[in-house]
Amino acid sequence: MRKSLTILLSLCVITVFALSFSAQPVLQARGGVTPENIPWNRHPSRTTTVEFSATPAGEGEVSATALPKLALIIGISDYAGTSNDLNYCDDDALEVRDTLVQKYGFSSSNITLLLDTEATDANIRAGIEWLITNSGPDSHVVFWYSGHGSRSNKNMDDDPERQDECIIPHELSRIWDGELANYFAQVTSNYFWIGFDSCYSGGMDDITNKAPAGKVLTMACGEGEYSYESSSIGHGYFTWLMVEEGMRLGKGDANGDGIVSVEEGFTYCKNNIKSYSKRQNPVMVDGVSGELVP
Repeated sequence: MRKSLTILLSLCVITVFALSFSAQPVLQARGGVTPENIPWNRHPSRTTTVEFSATPAGEGEVSATALPKLALIIGISDYAGTSNDLNYCDDDALEVRDTLVQKYGFSSSNITLLLDTEATDANIRAGIEWLITNSGPDSHVVFWYSGHGSRSNKNMDDDPERQDECIIPHELSRIWDGELANYFAQVTSNYFWIGFDSCYSGGMDDITNKAPAGKVLTMACGEGEYSYESSSIGHGYFTWLMVEEGMRLGKGDANGDGIVSVEEGFTYCKNNIKSYSKRQNPVMVDGVSGELVP
């Protein structure tokens, strides 16, 4: 009888252990962009970007005057080839869109949302041009990207850096940080929030060097780190903590004024991310005097 009880207790312990293990969230890095699954990574080509002529998906005519609030939000989970797919970048993009509309007074008609197959190299570039054309000094502008990030082992865009970082459109081309710096320098807004939930994104910290004033740059991880997403929350940890928890749900409201600034949302994320993702350290570059409210 005692032997039977011992065997039964052992089986219970094994079952509980197995269930607890299976319940752990599945972490997936938004990097891992090795030569095996994104073949251009080892020796990136300067010719992988393309000229654009497309109108950003879902957008209408260009405004004759600057818009008060406008955003370009990109989320790419569906890449050209299942081995490269992610899971929750499109959910990140929708969360950012909903937060801007619900909490910060953005009109959905002034938000260009590029998801998955819409987020081509051409459409992303056209979307940035749309931001440039439709914004002015008093406009509140947001650019957000969730998707794969990569880096090079040589200078790809003729900027001062020896190694460059990039975002990766749907068709697995590259838009390098030096190119983004040139684009964003043309956005005249004094209230410009730029966010990246992608691997190696901390290396994007030079994007605002050409025009730092009025821009807050928030990045999910350090220059040599991955950004992680999880099945337990259905988001990237950075987007979930900063945007959903910190900003939309108001948990980042450190001064209790009922309004969560970009800086407050980032600080909330930075203070809490180690409880969930120990291997990423968010980075912020702040060129705004005071705090930026989108």
